[in-house]
Amino acid sequence: MFTLEQTEGLIEDIFRTELVKQRRDVLAFFDTAEPICLDALSPQVRQEATRLTGAFFAFEPDPFASLQELALQACNAYEKNQAVYLSTSGSTGAPKQVRYTREMLEIEGACVGGHFQTAKRLITLTPRQHLYGLSFAVMFASCYHIPAVAMAPLPLQPWHTLLQAGDVVAGFPLFWEYFLRAGHTFPAGVAAVTSTAPCPKGLFERLQKAGAQCVLELYGATETGGIGVRNKEDAPFVINDYWELAQGVPPRLRRKGIEGWVDFPDEVQFVPPRGIFPLKRMDRLVQVAGVNVSLERVEKVILQYPAVKACRVRLMRPEEVQRLKAFLVLKEGHTAAELPQLRQFLLAKLSSHEMPRAFTIGTQLPVGPMGKASDW
Repeated sequence: MFTLEQTEGLIEDIFRTELVKQRRDVLAFFDTAEPICLDALSPQVRQEATRLTGAFFAFEPDPFASLQELALQACNAYEKNQAVYLSTSGSTGAPKQVRYTREMLEIEGACVGGHFQTAKRLITLTPRQHLYGLSFAVMFASCYHIPAVAMAPLPLQPWHTLLQAGDVVAGFPLFWEYFLRAGHTFPAGVAAVTSTAPCPKGLFERLQKAGAQCVLELYGATETGGIGVRNKEDAPFVINDYWELAQGVPPRLRRKGIEGWVDFPDEVQFVPPRGIFPLKRMDRLVQVAGVNVSLERVEKVILQYPAVKACRVRLMRPEEVQRLKAFLVLKEGHTAAELPQLRQFLLAKLSSHEMPRAFTIGTQLPVGPMGKASDW
């Protein structure tokens, strides 16, 4: 079971994540190591974060409860339900809740920890309500009785003095890129782990040149759990032992002891006996007024317009109209004044279901605390 301290930390991360969503600050997941003061938060943040806490642990929270009261209620709910409910990112539609039993969580933590049995301390740079952060900071720590510390994923911190021999640092590609750009190196005996998004080419080698004792990449998704690991950039991911593999076209997975086969989150190339190379994400299809629409196709059409440098398309949120919206990054010298011309350009190339109903313009595509695509 989660300790009260672990649960308080996890709930604090839920509240911090809500603050980040409002500020859209890519690497400001943690501003401070100080505990969250609920009374200092806006009513909207407090209400939504409290609701999400209840959804995660499957209980009806008191909207005016203190952090300590929420943590106690959450611990009691977990003891009763023996499960938590993790939310997907919703990159192709509305987020959904995925149930993880206590046994599933313990297997995830034990599997990750099996690669680092000599670890002395776990450093997580990811929110603990995310499967990756939960596996490291809570389940890995509990299974192997290793202390875990949540640190701010801010590249300009003095990492060479914060880290120490025996640390395993659970980061993500966006952070590691900024870490290296800032010129940081690792103290001797520190391992680097990356997940949540594909590793950019060359990142493994650059982390090793910066002194990482080893680099491990984890592959999986909230919908499935951890699927596989690799310790070389050009190597296939080796599927974790707790999965059964059906080698069809496409290959499928099933957790041992649990009914039902699941799909890989990507198209994959199978490498016998238990290896895979992810090739590309499955078609990003969403339903718009009952019609299947490819988000990838809409993005490609928008990028044909000369003024558009980058774009992202997604479904509007449930409280919005059930249509598409687009976020645009324009090339230098172009402004929002060109939106009417862009609309006319798209009307000639997209169906009514494919046509975005709203456009937002910014300097970079919106991403969350771990560099993954986020809503706007």
